[in-house]
Amino acid sequence: MGNLLIRIFFGSLLILGISCKQYDGYYNYENTESVFDGDAIAYYASKPGLYDSLLVVLDRLPEYKQIIETGDVTVFSLTNESFRLAITNLNLLRSSQQKETLSLQTVDSVELDSLMSKYLVGGLITTEEMLFIDGLYVETVKYPEINTGNMHAQQIKQQSSGFIGGGLPIVYYSYTKESNFVNQWIRTSTQGVNIRTSNSVLHILANNHEFGFGEFLTRMNK
Repeated sequence: MGNLLIRIFFGSLLILGISCKQYDGYYNYENTESVFDGDAIAYYASKPGLYDSLLVVLDRLPEYKQIIETGDVTVFSLTNESFRLAITNLNLLRSSQQKETLSLQTVDSVELDSLMSKYLVGGLITTEEMLFIDGLYVETVKYPEINTGNMHAQQIKQQSSGFIGGGLPIVYYSYTKESNFVNQWIRTSTQGVNIRTSNSVLHILANNHEFGFGEFLTRMNK
């Protein structure tokens, strides 16, 4: 009888642990504000240690910086970790090929421009605009002729405390590669959504998203 009670107890702990599990580190990011008094560039600068790499990229791509500053744009924002993953994997490969290491300051700016275009979407798009069952195809500010039909956003409800649909909203942001088959899409999720600046909407991508949707390494390893 004692052994049975012990098994029931540990089984209950396992079930509780599963029911409380969060998706993709959503709560690793502390989204404590929904409105920021300033533009998106000022927002990134106000968070040292989080968006330093993104600011480096925007300094190399002044057109993107201007787009963000002038507004009416939605940015799927990347944290330092997303860039670190991309650079680390690139340099591991280059090291095995006896090539010099690269950084965000030295990678090809044309390829950087192309990859960054996937993250800036025209208009102010909050999760309310993503409530369609099949999600929403979004149009990027730059290179829409290339990216249209390739970038897709879909809001889902985070499961929390065992209640389906009872948690905070998250967004799947996907690079579809022009495929109608979802299992072929490269997909990431958000860890913070609907941050409104003076002229933009920011959704913060999960830390485990590697910048470039799987294309950084092949584009930059020249």
